[in-house]
Parts: sequence; structure tokens; C-alpha cells
Amino acid sequence: MQQANLTRQQTTQRAFLGAALMNPDGARNYVTRMVPAMFEDGVCHDIFAAIQQLIYSGSPVDVITVINTAANGRPADDVKVAVMQMAETCPSVSNIGSYAAQILEDHRYRLLSGDLMKCLAKDAMDSDGICRQLRRTLAMQDAILSTQTDSTARDFDAVLDSALVRLDEPDDSLKLGWPELDRYGVFGRQRVCVVAGRPGCGKTDFSLNLASRLSKKYKVYYLTLEETAEALMDRILSKVARIDSGKITNKNLDPHERQIIDNAAARLRQHHNMMLDADSNLTIDGLEAKLIQHKPDIAFIDHIGLLSPTDPRQTEYQRISEITRRLKVAAMKMGIVVVELCQINRAGVKGNEGRFCNLEDLRGSGTIEQDANSAIFVENRRTEDSQELRGEDAYQDTAVMYAKNREGPTGVVSMRWQPQYHQWQPAPKEDFEEIDQMNWPQ
Repeated sequence: MQQANLTRQQTTQRAFLGAALMNPDGARNYVTRMVPAMFEDGVCHDIFAAIQQLIYSGSPVDVITVINTAANGRPADDVKVAVMQMAETCPSVSNIGSYAAQILEDHRYRLLSGDLMKCLAKDAMDSDGICRQLRRTLAMQDAILSTQTDSTARDFDAVLDSALVRLDEPDDSLKLGWPELDRYGVFGRQRVCVVAGRPGCGKTDFSLNLASRLSKKYKVYYLTLEETAEALMDRILSKVARIDSGKITNKNLDPHERQIIDNAAARLRQHHNMMLDADSNLTIDGLEAKLIQHKPDIAFIDHIGLLSPTDPRQTEYQRISEITRRLKVAAMKMGIVVVELCQINRAGVKGNEGRFCNLEDLRGSGTIEQDANSAIFVENRRTEDSQELRGEDAYQDTAVMYAKNREGPTGVVSMRWQPQYHQWQPAPKEDFEEIDQMNWPQ
């Protein structure tokens, strides 16, 4: 093919390959993020594939080796002529980044045009088929773009140096002020923590206690999909004022108790940094937008199974899988902690009262456990004969189990729960006994 007959796309491709032949070290970062399919011209396709193969194998990239590698099934003279033309006519080696960007744009446009033509072809598919094709198209475009970000692979020594520097940096993980729980370190930034338990075990109370304590030092976002924000505030007021939640719910307060609540409210205004959200129609798209808008240090999602689907045709497995993966990515990109409250399968509820659930009992999708850095299970010792607790000193012995912790230990912490005040506390030190997870009834 004569140079004068080349299209703009072919000229750009040859300029890129010429720059890569003259400066293979400078081209390495671009070559490893591209694919041969981005090169339409047959000889350009083969030459790029040869350069990429040599770079991946650690072999030197020189003109003779590239010609011999690319001439597989193609006349060697044709490859030699093309390589020499590329090396001789490349406008500027320093513009290799611009050439790569244009090749990427041309490739994306070709794919997009082809997919849209399929959708517009008369009688080719129905409306549902067009929507599926468009979703696949968008997913493909996102996948292509994701490969163009700066490489995440680094040299061993560079990672080692970075790890040593981090040792001298202050700990930026979120602390509860409860040593018995803080030692597990599950609220490190860029992490996802699952909180799960059977119905009625107090996982919302437990999570709200965590959120309330953390909000004294950190910005907290708490999304409830089961009740109103005012109902959550009633729990908080009951906990702080030490007034039975039944009186608050039924508005059965005497003047003295109302004064106590007013005083508690005044204290809360000065010390809490929490945002309560009760958007029952929220999808994962909307949740991501709210996290970007409010920029919390930690976000509680109560519970993830109630987030609305982005596609009503998704199965529960597909919906939960999408939610957990996107929350994991959001936590890592935004440098925040995400706490996912989760339900338990029915098999994990019946006949197992007084025992912890297992990771296998999480309802919806195995990706809940896979995408989480840690998982906490709230024990349920309540039975059908359990009496409703009343009074200042009444409490229920319970515990939380750290069943998974990628960055720290696992184990069980004894706790006391006062459901009448929505209050959770670690058991006093004289009564505290940390029980090895392997010896605890499962």
C-alpha cells in the first residue's frame, strides 16, 4: 500500500507503531493497554501484535526481531517495507500518547457504530433485544475505558517502599472508642463490612450504636430502607436519654421525661455529625450519587436487600451481586467505609436460636461475602419465651462474632443489649470473656 493512499486512521496507526519501534521503552505503557483489534490495517495489526508479544516476553524490541515475528504467514518483504516506512515517517516520537488516544477513539467509534447499526436494522430485534444490546454496548465501552487508566501493576521494590512509608503515617481508620471492638480494625478506609443476624437480634440497634459513636468524630451517612428517619431518631433519643422506647413510640411521656429528652436533644446537636436518609426507592445508582454528594467517612446501608433494582428483570442474585460490587468499588475510590446490613436465609433462622449464623447463611448472593473485607454476625439468644425487658438495669447477654476479617483477627466479643433503650455495650471487663471462634457453637 502506497503512503499516499493511506486513510487518516491508518496514518495514525503507522505513526504510533513507528514511535513504538524507535522508543519501545517509552511505548511500553501504551502497548500493554491496547489490543491488536484496535489496528484495522492487516500489516499494522500483525506488527503491533509482534511488538506486544516481544514486550510481554521480555525480549528486545528491534526492527529485525519485529519483522521476523510479524512475518508469520505474511511475506517478509511486505512486513519489512511497512516497518521501514513506519520508522522513517513517524512525525514525532514524543506524540505517541496522542497517537494512542486517537487509535483508542477510532476503535471505540467503530464498535459503537456497529452495535448501533445492529439495533437500528429493521426487524433485527424487538425493544427488549435493543435494550439488552445497548447495555452490552455500554458495558463494553466502560471495560475498554477501564483498561486505559494508569497501570496498577508496580515493581516489587516500589510497593515495598510505599508500605514502609505508610508505617510512619498516622492511622486513619475509624475508631469506636470501644477497645474490645477496635482491636479488630474492621473500619479501615476503602473497606466494606457486613453486619448480619437473624430477625429481632438487634442488628439495626447495634449498627445505629456504631454510627452514633463514630459520628462524634467522623461524618456518617445512615440509609434506612425499612423505617423512617424519625423512627431512627426515636431510637437514638431513647438510647441517650435512657427512656423506654415504648414511651417515646406511644408518646406516653410525663413532663419530667420530656424535659430529659429535650436536654438529650441539645447535647446531640453539639456532638453528632450524622445524616439520616430514608429514601425507600433508592437504587445503587442513586446511592452512589448520594455518597459522592455527601462525602461521608462511613456509610451504613440498612439493608442492601431493599435497594431497588436498576433493571426490573434482574434476579435477586444478579441485583445483590451488582450492589455489593459497586459498593466495594465506591469504598475504594472514595476512601470511605461501607457497612452493609444483610439478611439471613430462612435455613439460618429456624432451629438455630442461641447460635451465630455463618457466612453461608447470608441471603441473596455469595458476592456479599466475597466483596466484603469483614463480616460481623450478631448473636440471637432470644426465644419465644423471652420476656420484654423493662427497667434501668435489665439487659440481655449477647455477643458479636467477627467471622471474617481480611486485615485482622477473628473472634467473639461478649456484649450487653438493652432493647428497651436500643443500647449496646461491650460486657464489663470483669465479666468480659473473649471466646475463640472455633469453640463457639455455630
